[in-house]
Amino acid sequence: MSINLKVRLFKGKTHADGTHPIQLQFYLNGKVKKKGIYSCQESDWDYNKNRVKSKVPNSAYINNLISEKYTEYERELIKVINGESPANFFEENKELTLDFVLQQELIRYKKEVKPMTESRVKGYRNELYHYFDSENTLIKDINLRWFERYAAFLTNDLLIDGKLIRPGNIGTTSQKKIKDVRRVIEKWSSSPLTDDVKKFRIPTKKPMKQKLTASELHSIESLVLKEGSILAVSRDIFLMQVYLRGCRIGALLQAYSSQFKDGRYTADNTTGKNNVDSKLIPKAQQIVNKYKGKSQRLFPLFNLTHDPKLSEFDNQRRTFKHKQSCTTIVNKNLKEVATKAGINKPLSSHIARHTFARMAIDKINNPMVTMELLGHSSLAVHQQYLNDIRKEDVLDQAADEIFG
Repeated sequence: MSINLKVRLFKGKTHADGTHPIQLQFYLNGKVKKKGIYSCQESDWDYNKNRVKSKVPNSAYINNLISEKYTEYERELIKVINGESPANFFEENKELTLDFVLQQELIRYKKEVKPMTESRVKGYRNELYHYFDSENTLIKDINLRWFERYAAFLTNDLLIDGKLIRPGNIGTTSQKKIKDVRRVIEKWSSSPLTDDVKKFRIPTKKPMKQKLTASELHSIESLVLKEGSILAVSRDIFLMQVYLRGCRIGALLQAYSSQFKDGRYTADNTTGKNNVDSKLIPKAQQIVNKYKGKSQRLFPLFNLTHDPKLSEFDNQRRTFKHKQSCTTIVNKNLKEVATKAGINKPLSSHIARHTFARMAIDKINNPMVTMELLGHSSLAVHQQYLNDIRKEDVLDQAADEIFG
């Protein structure tokens, strides 16, 4: 008896992220059986080779997984045909729990070296396991009512015996968690999610995009601080973010002194989202001159080095955690900088990006140019960002008029 085992991309199902399941299809006892292996975009699938195209990130891992599963199922099918093994190896698992599938996703993130995603989903999994009975929640039983209960759980304070475990999440944070968990559920569910589950949303209110005025920025620039102090370093990092087109703090913390030369900052896009090359304006060059050559990195906060004894995943996770720690230190000290400068705003590294954006749209009335300056991925994203900033300026102006 021949074995009819095929690998295919199943376009009959589309996940929330636009991917389709990669499946093994075979015949057993006259019935077609399908087993999901992974998922990918149709544009990333090579129909001639029935593998993921080599240009796709992690293609080597995915294609190796396909080959391993193919070999495993081929071996088991031969055993079944020869009467050496029962056919229940191929029975569908109808009792997948939410906790089980979240653990499987964590394993996948680790193999794909995605420490940021792994850390985020691990937080969801731990909370669901300890406080929302995910260990006994079957994927097949999750419906709109479950999501409504989960939303209430996320947005309310978590109290155990009168003790506050965590405060309620704001709407945007809760919606992000629901979106991520729903994506996992959809991937592992044996049937499509209902429309009401797909459309479920938590009402959210966009936070105000705080930014500095020109006079407030000047107050920070002219603030006299002790050279080399953590306050001075935090202030200079903030100013460099503004001067480098709203550069994200993660990229700047990890920037080497060698990236600042010949009057330019050369971006390393492995260290920050939308990180862009920038010309060093005179004020930026003054800060570079102050720190360059004193340490391997331009600024002395990020001092983690690669550990050859650890896996790539563990090294990247250490980097992610250390970056978070350094960012927390900077933001904590920026609050004190704001107080010393007489600024009544919750100064943080992200305000630097909004400040540059406000300055850019004031001077340049061309969204294609400002989109490139800010490193936004699309004009639609950029336009929404500008609309939010302009709307808040209108509201600020209205409040000034009301109160004279």
